[in-house]
Amino acid sequence: MWISRIGTVLLFLLVILFSTSSECASNSTAPRSKFNILAIFAHPGKSHFDVFKPLLEELARRGHDLTVISHFPRSQKANAAEPLPTYKDVSLYNEKNGILVNVVDLHMIVDSFYKIIRDLVMLHYMSGKSCETCLSDPTVKEFIDSKPKFDVILVESFNTNCFMTLVHKLNAPFIQISTHQLMPWAIDDFGLSQETSYIPAMFTRLPRPMNFLERTLNTITASFLSLVFHTIYEWRDHALAEKYYGQGIPNLQTVSNNASLMMVNTHYTIHGSILYPPNVIEVGGLHIPPKVKPLPKEIAKFLDDAREGVLYFNLGSMVKMATVPKDKLEILLKVLGSIPRKVIWKWETDDMPNIPGNVLVQKWLPQYDVLNHPNVKCYFGHGGLLGLTEGVYTGVPMVLMPLYGDQYQNSIAAQARGVALVVKFSQLTEQTLRHAFDEIFNNTRYRENAKKLAKAFKDRPSTPMETAVWWTEYVGRGHGVPYIRSERANLSWFQRNLIDVGAFLVAVFLLVLYLSYRVFKRLTSRKNTGSKKKRD
Repeated sequence: MWISRIGTVLLFLLVILFSTSSECASNSTAPRSKFNILAIFAHPGKSHFDVFKPLLEELARRGHDLTVISHFPRSQKANAAEPLPTYKDVSLYNEKNGILVNVVDLHMIVDSFYKIIRDLVMLHYMSGKSCETCLSDPTVKEFIDSKPKFDVILVESFNTNCFMTLVHKLNAPFIQISTHQLMPWAIDDFGLSQETSYIPAMFTRLPRPMNFLERTLNTITASFLSLVFHTIYEWRDHALAEKYYGQGIPNLQTVSNNASLMMVNTHYTIHGSILYPPNVIEVGGLHIPPKVKPLPKEIAKFLDDAREGVLYFNLGSMVKMATVPKDKLEILLKVLGSIPRKVIWKWETDDMPNIPGNVLVQKWLPQYDVLNHPNVKCYFGHGGLLGLTEGVYTGVPMVLMPLYGDQYQNSIAAQARGVALVVKFSQLTEQTLRHAFDEIFNNTRYRENAKKLAKAFKDRPSTPMETAVWWTEYVGRGHGVPYIRSERANLSWFQRNLIDVGAFLVAVFLLVLYLSYRVFKRLTSRKNTGSKKKRD
């Protein structure tokens, strides 16, 4: 009896010991479920931050510790509606500099031969201002000097590499996020191929597909843009980095080359299929919310009563619509007032003159919720990627009037898919605008194409949010970081494009040609000498 009891006790102890050791072993190999994450989004454009904001809040909901350096700290209203205790702001906002909302004066939009130079000058000014603001901020500097430890850093890829200074100081794996089609210099930094044979580079405004001359211009422009960025921009950025963080800052492009991952706010259904390595992830539609919210009563009634269909007109958050030139405003009012449909229009002030009876003017509009209303039949926008993506997602055909930046490339891509028509702001007339509206409203091809594109855009193995969160946590875990990066990123441009190999092969070919010539000449000379001796 007592022997059996002792045996039972020993067996019980062995089971406990085995279970404990197994649990310890499993715990030692289990992936971490919580990471310390830093997000550096120092560009003051609200539309840019609106891409990242849902991802940051979702990471905080999942329990990760978030520190966010930006101009857009969470408001008291947002914190009251959804407290996120692990989300901490380091605010760059100040009233003197403000943020980029309703700041684009439409009088400044011109279509000239020097438009690319003008865009580069503007980007250089904006990037210098955001670099100066962030790097000189005493709160940010104190925070960086305290040397906090992070598992992963998120940083925007846009018009500067100056924030690589902070990445270098913290020495943690980092992910770059682009809110738009990749800039030519970002393609270089990440070691990708400039697909200039079929993808129009940023700022080129070239059509799709391109002919021989357009492909030539595209190649030259992409190379020129990269050259300007990696000289004029980066010289300035490096000077600012050393000004605020001392000597010894490495080349910022070299730091950027070491990014573990790049997330791009595009999708092949819109911008075309591009050959990316496994650490470039498309997350187009990341900002689109999972649910449609109820519309304000006035807007809901206006849309519900519009049985004949509605035109939704919004040029985005940065454009101050009230600055539209008088002649262009008269064209818009005349055409919009004459179409047999209702129009809902974003206008920031209370002084729009001669508002047509079929037009509802609002200072702010919940765009995604409006586009989901079944009576909205056309979206008249500027081709900004957030609005255009929402138009694609909801299957609404579009009339697009690009004004600056990536809006041209986005609009041209949508037109190539058969879901939009492009109208040039500089060439806006009653005829061009009326023709575009007539086509979109009356030609069923555009609505059919829009529905097909919407289905293709949404048909993915996981949502953009799930994709972005998974890859962020993947880099945080660190298991695949040494393996996923392309070795091409650390090669010089002439090594990537095999310029050195090509030059070597050309040199070998010329050498062989020369030696063959010398041998042939010598043999010919001997033969002639022998023939002469025979004759003698």
